[in-house]
Amino acid sequence: MLIYYCIAIIANIVAAFVFHKSINITVLSIIPLFLIALMIFQAKYFKSEKVENSSRTAYGSNLTSDEENDLLDSGSKFLFATIPWMIPFVIFFPSFVKALSILVYIVGLVVGLLIYRIKHKGKINGRMCSEDQERKDQEKKEELGKWK
Repeated sequence: MLIYYCIAIIANIVAAFVFHKSINITVLSIIPLFLIALMIFQAKYFKSEKVENSSRTAYGSNLTSDEENDLLDSGSKFLFATIPWMIPFVIFFPSFVKALSILVYIVGLVVGLLIYRIKHKGKINGRMCSEDQERKDQEKKEELGKWK
């Protein structure tokens, strides 16, 4: 990640020098700056947030606590990776395009979580199928116990 950030920072600095006539810092540059701050906050929060088995809530997640922790870690990494893409919105582009930086934020937030789900789909589905089979077996045992 460090190499990625070094390359991204150098690329943004070079772009600022090469396209110095296109620099367009306006009041709406606050939007991508706010989104960068929000992304940093959320990425750190996702990284520090740990879900434990005892503190599960009824919000409908089908993931175990380990899977949720990995999901949050994946989201954190992708948010951190998206931050350098916001810098050109601060320095360049007309005002109406700066407002579209919200789309970059949404992509950074959603794609990191989706990548984890897609990458681990088989493992999650396998676990859920085995848990469902265990539940059916238990129900069958309980039902047979009633008739005895």
